[in-house]
Amino acid sequence: MASKLLRRSGVAVGLVLDQLKWIPDLVVQVGIGFFHEECDVLHQEWPNTKFIGFEAHPDNACKTKDYPGILINKAIWDRCGRAVLNSKSKHKDGSSFYEFKDNIDSVKEIEIEAITLDSFFNPEEVDNVLLWLDCEGSELSALFGASYLLQKVKAINIEMTANPPSLYWPSTIEVHNYLKYLGFFRQWIHTLRGGQYDAIYVRNELFKPEYCCCPYTIVEWKNKNGRKALL
Repeated sequence: MASKLLRRSGVAVGLVLDQLKWIPDLVVQVGIGFFHEECDVLHQEWPNTKFIGFEAHPDNACKTKDYPGILINKAIWDRCGRAVLNSKSKHKDGSSFYEFKDNIDSVKEIEIEAITLDSFFNPEEVDNVLLWLDCEGSELSALFGASYLLQKVKAINIEMTANPPSLYWPSTIEVHNYLKYLGFFRQWIHTLRGGQYDAIYVRNELFKPEYCCCPYTIVEWKNKNGRKALL
């Protein structure tokens, strides 16, 4: 059962992108943790797609095995340099740059190296990218540091947290509005768990209203494309 639960986000992303008739050439994953079953699923479906994953926590990076691509033990942020990671003793996958509201005694600070996606990738050498963001509150910062790479990103799968464990995490509204500003439309949401869910955002040319779960997004897309929105 646990393996099926861990694979579900990969299955959801694969099914949605299959309906959109799109397969990425490169998957850039920010935040891997101990497990990567979601990428294993996608790798099986997309054997010709390249995977590059970034994991901030050194323990997670050391113990993560058989990742279906290149795994890099560096944090992704909006600037390069040394940064402090608040590491949870019992749930290292949930470690964050931001201080937690509760359980301070069970958290220790770890100094790590942080880079931006733009400092790692040459946008002239990549294309047709799926960006996967699951980085415990740093999703917006990762986007801020990826201005050039985003020009080659066609779809984004991003974890959204409505009730975050930190006072400093950006809200789902802030993240959503920034993705809209970048020109992405919310195609689907999946893997709901409490106040947390994953959302798939795609470029205008990939968006299909018949596979969209949000009527407001359909209105936005129709208006942008010069179509009268009737609901």
